Amino acid sequence: MASIRQIKHRQQAAENISKVTGTMETISAVRYRHHYKKWVEGLDFYDNLARLAYLTVTAENTIKHPLLIANDSRCHALLVIGSDRGLCGAYNSNINRLIDVHVKMAKRFSRQLKVYAKGVKAVNYLNHRGIEITEVYDDFDEVPSVERTQGIAEGFMEQYSAGQIGRLSIVYTRFFSTASQRAQTLSILPVAELIDDLTTRATVIWPWELNFEDFILSPDENEIFESLAGMMIRTAITGCFREAALSEHLSRIIAMRNATDNALEMIESLGREYNRARQGQITGELLDIVGGSLGN
Repeated sequence: MASIRQIKHRQQAAENISKVTGTMETISAVRYRHHYKKWVEGLDFYDNLARLAYLTVTAENTIKHPLLIANDSRCHALLVIGSDRGLCGAYNSNINRLIDVHVKMAKRFSRQLKVYAKGVKAVNYLNHRGIEITEVYDDFDEVPSVERTQGIAEGFMEQYSAGQIGRLSIVYTRFFSTASQRAQTLSILPVAELIDDLTTRATVIWPWELNFEDFILSPDENEIFESLAGMMIRTAITGCFREAALSEHLSRIIAMRNATDNALEMIESLGREYNRARQGQITGELLDIVGGSLGN
């Protein structure tokens, strides 16, 4: 049996752990509420953007824009969004498994991968696997500013239009609700696949109720799509970073809450063990006293 001093040290260590995990849970809860508010505010915008995209691409005159049409490039760009900190459950492990899938598929189909990464954990894993990273986004915390997002989006659009990349995909943890988050890959370029995702996540669009002929467009649909495509790509990139941050903080809240509960259970268990050890020590001392008195 452990000594009383050892039990007290373990109990103190468990108390310190519970304080740390409780503080981390509180910090993540504050950040989660901030991102969740922004996410909810953007839901209506996503719906309207999906409707606008649907109406534009279903026009009578087919749009032939470089960002909408697949090209022959055998180089695919992959943006991986991980976390800068750990202690968030299986959050980063799920992202890493998707990275492995993309690397395996790229080798299978003889494709080149240009990997862009955000998050210390993702960067460390890519370095561990020996995967070359084209660029690391470490100049912002969790969600890039509007200006930074525009720079990221324009860089990828220029590469796609020039035929330097044939696809842009983002690996991140998608936030569906407080009860559902899942690591997945979102295709951004060509834009046709992004439009499919927007219309899938949006409210139901009935083509019999929304007719392209009901609208007068000026300038023509091809020029409008130029601005619309940039807006969709910027919105999607920001949304991925936002949902990744939401999912990370929610995972950390759950992980730290469980850790705090486990620490409190350990403290309670050690308290009972301490009481038994203390009682045994007192009993032993009384027996020594009684035994000494009888001996005299």
